[in-house]
Amino acid sequence: MAEEKLHSAYSASGFEATMLCPGKPVMEAGKPNTSTIYAATGTAAHTLLEYNLRDGREPAAFLGRIFPVEGFDIEVDEDMVEAVGTAIRNIKEIAGDGMILSEQRVNYADAIGVAKDEAWGTADVIVARGEELQVHDYKNGRKVVDAERNPQMMLYGLGALEAVDDLLGPFKTVRLVIHQPNVKEAPSEWACTVEELRAWAAGPAWDAVEKRQEAAAAHAVLLGDALWSTAHLHPGEKQCMFCKAKATCPALRAEVADTVSPSVDKATPEEFEAMMIATPGAAVDDTWLAVCMDKADLIEDWIKAVRAEVERRLLAGEPVPGYKIVQGKMGHRKWTDAAAVEATMKSMRIKLEDMYDFKLISPTSAEKLAKAKTIGPRQWPTLKGLITQSQGKPHVAPESDSRPALTLTPVADDFTDVSVDDLA
Repeated sequence: MAEEKLHSAYSASGFEATMLCPGKPVMEAGKPNTSTIYAATGTAAHTLLEYNLRDGREPAAFLGRIFPVEGFDIEVDEDMVEAVGTAIRNIKEIAGDGMILSEQRVNYADAIGVAKDEAWGTADVIVARGEELQVHDYKNGRKVVDAERNPQMMLYGLGALEAVDDLLGPFKTVRLVIHQPNVKEAPSEWACTVEELRAWAAGPAWDAVEKRQEAAAAHAVLLGDALWSTAHLHPGEKQCMFCKAKATCPALRAEVADTVSPSVDKATPEEFEAMMIATPGAAVDDTWLAVCMDKADLIEDWIKAVRAEVERRLLAGEPVPGYKIVQGKMGHRKWTDAAAVEATMKSMRIKLEDMYDFKLISPTSAEKLAKAKTIGPRQWPTLKGLITQSQGKPHVAPESDSRPALTLTPVADDFTDVSVDDLA
């Protein structure tokens, strides 16, 4: 069947990026798919979620288990168990007495006007509860994602309606829920009517599809033309974040150059250095700092992508002028056979306290023992009183961030002026 293609041309997760940068799919065509340990860890966490919602198996039962995911060995640790457990509790609370369907393939091609085999995806959780259809998505990352008018979630909602409306509906409202327990315990929710959802599909979503198709058609005619890049490539943090063409995108390269200096693309490194020295006031100009801060994440991600692309090419035997692959620092030493080492040390009559490193369990592990009644209900409050937790370190965030701003006192205000006479 056509729907069994490995990848969806109009994937829900990448749709917002296409809306923002219609030429992105053209730039990514033919680029290798590369996985990261972060994506692999997210896949392992999704597996725990599915095991619970489908079979009732608790995440804690997999503590310490190794999941091989896309070339990475991902260990299920306490943080993953706790995060997935939080998501499970929230999903079941919001679902109430509704029917929960886990890992459901959905198709939203008709809604956005493309071929049936081009637009499909897998919804983590679909819930049918009365006249409300819920779509839940678990995200293991630490970058805040909002459910309100989220294109990925709206496409999943359209696909879920297509899949179950006739069987379990009709539905009047669609509730979209994003669970991000590594960022905050409470999920992000947004509800809309079925009519609102379909109006979005026939409006902004259709427009995005048309612009993407226009970009592809124009690129076939204007291959390599700078005018095509200007018209169809629009760099930005969201659309560039997971772009496979980030390292070689001409529009992103121009964006970085414009942020650093309007003429940096024309200047030699020596001219650029001289230009910065000649404008010392720029470094303390509030407006200049704000503009650059807006692009800081984008530029940092671009630099990482450039490094990764150079490494990929060199490892594949492709030359990059001026660079080569060398042997890195040797890894940490480890025993080839821990059991054999234990037996050998015991035969040598080495003391146990010298053989082993004993470590006290963490507060998280202790709390799990309390929930399992290994630590009694009268004992746990005593231990709980011995737990401390440091405050999060202050860091810069955009004004749109939902967290309240800290009121900070300038360091100089913490000191009292002392005159020479006061010291006499």
